[in-house]
Amino acid sequence: MPAGEHAKSVELRSVCKRFGNVTAVRPLDLQVEAGEFLTLLGPSGCGKTTLLRMIAGLEAVSGGAILVGGTDVTELPPHRRDTSIMFQDYALFPHKTLADNVSYGLKMRGISREKRNAAAQEWLARIGLSGMGARLPHQLSGGQRQRVALARSLIINPGVLLLDEPLGALDANLRKQMQGELKHLHREVGLTFVYVTHDQEEALTMSDRIAVMNDGAIEQLSPPQTVYDRPGTEFVARFIGHCNVVHAVVSEVGDGHALCDAGALGKMRMAATSGLEVGVPVALALRPEAIEVSPDTEMHAFNSAMVRVSDVRFTGSTHVIGTQATDGQEIEVEINRREAPTRLPEPGEEVTVRWSESALTRLRSDR
Repeated sequence: MPAGEHAKSVELRSVCKRFGNVTAVRPLDLQVEAGEFLTLLGPSGCGKTTLLRMIAGLEAVSGGAILVGGTDVTELPPHRRDTSIMFQDYALFPHKTLADNVSYGLKMRGISREKRNAAAQEWLARIGLSGMGARLPHQLSGGQRQRVALARSLIINPGVLLLDEPLGALDANLRKQMQGELKHLHREVGLTFVYVTHDQEEALTMSDRIAVMNDGAIEQLSPPQTVYDRPGTEFVARFIGHCNVVHAVVSEVGDGHALCDAGALGKMRMAATSGLEVGVPVALALRPEAIEVSPDTEMHAFNSAMVRVSDVRFTGSTHVIGTQATDGQEIEVEINRREAPTRLPEPGEEVTVRWSESALTRLRSDR
């Protein structure tokens, strides 16, 4: 998607953050393109919000440099960085009208009352709150307050919009609705969005790229489908959706393929990659939906195993079948309800599971 005229790039060069003896963000590099929707995704305490606050200028860096639109802003205060930040709690002034809340940033820039009122009314109409400028925040729903906070962040035409879990306070249905509205607004205004969340589905739904963070570092930076289909590390594989991670040992390499011995799960055949030698331990990601389950006992030479069903769960759109191999290894299978057989296997039943070579992803060693 082409960037809007106000969109700015963000570049981090060896940026890190320490709080005393605690390292919150390890030295990292990151390039966010102008007009991109990039999400910082990770569990609580991984450093994503600290990283966002350093970009905003709300936290000083312990090392490295931050550039916005090619300009070094590392030592500049927040109001001189051409960025705007939106918080989870929205931080609206409870005693100010919606129009005054939305136009507050323009007031701080010395814009006349007439011009900022006109701009506020334009943005209120843009977010579906036309004619509500005289109301106070407590008279709005959570979703409406979220829109007001978003309009207040965008009215100043920032080069970069920083969003710190802005949908975290909303209920599930409203959250999904606002995901769509945020993505639509991003396409419309063409600004650079740097978005923080711990919600994997939210990140997959909205982002152009996802930076998966863990322990103060970026584990993987890729488009959503790549992060899901080809996770780089065991942490990413387990954090994004549901994933089986199988530990095996390379037993044969040749002809562009490798066979790995996975114990009771048998031989796993995958496309050989650099660095694979016989005897090398590997970790393989195998998504539950990529596995077929069959009641017959026909075994293939590789990529199939006999397992015992441990439990069967219905999630609404899928059936999840938990299984266990004879050596205790667990494999989870996920079947779309529309593709499910008339009879599902029952706990205690032995079944055969199978998967294709392309379903296996070799994982790098976690740090």
